[in-house]
Amino acid sequence: MPIELEYNKKLNYVLITASGNATVKEAELRMEEISISEVIPSNVNSLWDMRELLFDHIDMDFIKQFTEVRKKYNDVRGEAKIALLSNSVLAAPLIKLYTILSRDLCQKYKVFKTLEEAEQWLCAEMLKGSESV
Repeated sequence: MPIELEYNKKLNYVLITASGNATVKEAELRMEEISISEVIPSNVNSLWDMRELLFDHIDMDFIKQFTEVRKKYNDVRGEAKIALLSNSVLAAPLIKLYTILSRDLCQKYKVFKTLEEAEQWLCAEMLKGSESV
């Protein structure tokens, strides 16, 4: 499946791995899965790993459709942090466009090139709390 979910209960975030020719519909199904899950909190932080995603089929229309889907789940997702993980030069302008179109959403976005940096940002409060214990 081009978009897979994995809930990291220990660090309390969802890893969403997009690969190949993932579609907006598949992304919407995963967002719906998070919003109705009895295991995953709907406002959980998420890390979108797009390192294996093929960007040759993603254009302005795709980005606009994806942004509209995100708006649909905005209230349910609350103030969750969203880390976008990509090391593709081709992806950079598309991700920038997405973050511009998503500026009215409640969630905070940040783009990373490594999983470690993304996890550190997503889980900063949790990791800080565990250091003081």
